[in-house]
Amino acid sequence: MRPSPEPIDERPLPRSRRVGLGEALPKPTGFLRERRGQILKQLFLGVLAAAMVLAAAGAAYAFFFVRGVEREMTREVREIDPKITEVLTKPKEPEEPFTILLLGVDKRFGETVARTDTIILARVDTTQKRIWLVSIPRDTRAEIPGKGVDKINVAAYGGYPAVIETVERLMDVEINHFMAVNFRGFQGVVDALGGIWIDVDTEIDDWKAASHSPGHRAKHIEPGYQKLDGEYALTFVRSRDFPDADFARMRHQQAFFKALVKQSARLGNVPKLPGMVKQFSKNVSTDMTFSQILSVASSLFGMPDGNMQTATLSGEWRSPYVYPDEEKLAALSKAINEGGDIEEKPVAPKDIEPAEVTVIIRNGSGYAGVAADAGGRLESLGYKVGDVGNAGQFVYDSTMVIYKTHEGAARAVAADLGVSKVVESRGMYDFGSDVLVVVGRDWQRQAVMNRLTVPED
Repeated sequence: MRPSPEPIDERPLPRSRRVGLGEALPKPTGFLRERRGQILKQLFLGVLAAAMVLAAAGAAYAFFFVRGVEREMTREVREIDPKITEVLTKPKEPEEPFTILLLGVDKRFGETVARTDTIILARVDTTQKRIWLVSIPRDTRAEIPGKGVDKINVAAYGGYPAVIETVERLMDVEINHFMAVNFRGFQGVVDALGGIWIDVDTEIDDWKAASHSPGHRAKHIEPGYQKLDGEYALTFVRSRDFPDADFARMRHQQAFFKALVKQSARLGNVPKLPGMVKQFSKNVSTDMTFSQILSVASSLFGMPDGNMQTATLSGEWRSPYVYPDEEKLAALSKAINEGGDIEEKPVAPKDIEPAEVTVIIRNGSGYAGVAADAGGRLESLGYKVGDVGNAGQFVYDSTMVIYKTHEGAARAVAADLGVSKVVESRGMYDFGSDVLVVVGRDWQRQAVMNRLTVPED
């Protein structure tokens, strides 16, 4: 037979054993105090051990991550072009001003050498938080070691060391470091950042520049300030389907680098940096260690917007070369060596007599009557307007004022027309006047701003 359960004692506890709301718990005895102390000690040691394991795991991850990134970035230098480190002149530490040759290449799978579509000579001063970027047109006529005179981008077929030596001779600048970037890799970098905000100055419709895009879907980009993902950003930096071809592409690449540096440095994007670094390392070859790059990046954090200057080595196009402007070349060389300004200050159109300026006008928009409208405005202001007609193609979104040598006259014409795009001819435009005006699709908007009436045709 099962035993009967013990009777339950339902009598209330003595007052001394009851604890009311707000009353203190009874103080632990010596044994309980000792036991609780042991439990807390064990808990503390457990938490400390777990923290140490996590810290060790994090350190190990960081170590292998950094080592993997560095191995990826320097692999090409070590295995393919080991002579790079031999031709670099006095490699410098990030703490002192140094020069670095940046090459943008379009490398396809299995290739060891690719075209250097982008050549940028940079000076970096981490102490002053300043960067100088000088773009060199890929068709620039240059002396290539062991080959003779040719387009500067042909030097890539002699390996990256040949490119370094060629640029050093051309610019009369010692190059301390080297970095080649496959532009296709920027697609992953931009996507890791979550896209990049940039001001697209003109419409882009270029299926060739969108060869990376399935079905060329990223071939078209509307003008305006907007956020581009990696697919469209790559089209933006690659496209050269413009009246001034490579020069427009170089402007876009400079704008892209400025935007990328500025937006990467925002505090909100710091957590995204490891993903960006991982994407970047897969598509870069450099002699710099990851710790050096990290040191430079941290030193430049918070760099004012105006401390990154850009310029282009201008010249005159005489097929098949761009012949560098020797005066501009000397000025840029001096600025890179000494840290001077490279961005040209606008030339104020002072003391320009309209009656002494000859102007030819071309309709580049395809809209009837706009060239005559612009000519009428300039004639009313006293300019000598000559031939008015159509441009060779109707592809101009923005009205351009083009000059060969009379920059002051061009800026005066631009000011009176209310437009801002003043362009040096560099031998790419044929005209016999002081200034050539190519009227773009923006003219009707500008005419309204100038309180003009565009004639109906």
